[in-house]
Amino acid sequence: MRPSAIVLLLISYAVLMVVFFKLNARNNRRRREGLYETFETAMRQHGIRTFEIIKESIHIGNNFRPSELHRILLDDTGHYFLYMHASNAQPTLTPLTEERALQAAQGEMGIQA
Repeated sequence: MRPSAIVLLLISYAVLMVVFFKLNARNNRRRREGLYETFETAMRQHGIRTFEIIKESIHIGNNFRPSELHRILLDDTGHYFLYMHASNAQPTLTPLTEERALQAAQGEMGIQA
């Protein structure tokens, strides 16, 4: 193979990798935005206007694994909740006691509520 062909091949490969990384970043951003939009909708449906996020765990999935969002939050009335949502599934909002919410928030390996 001639040196010019090798250089052309390497440049083509580099361009393809840049395109792949940009597409992947755009898809990840869309997945994250979808999780956040679903969270906001769920909060409105449950009448939660303001809240504080105590702990958050997010995993942006791919074609083989769903994206997931887990949050422990404290609403404006002083109630704690565990919010869980995996893409293509219904989100759940589970009430927690203050003790259980704080225990889960202190855990280092994800949310174990």
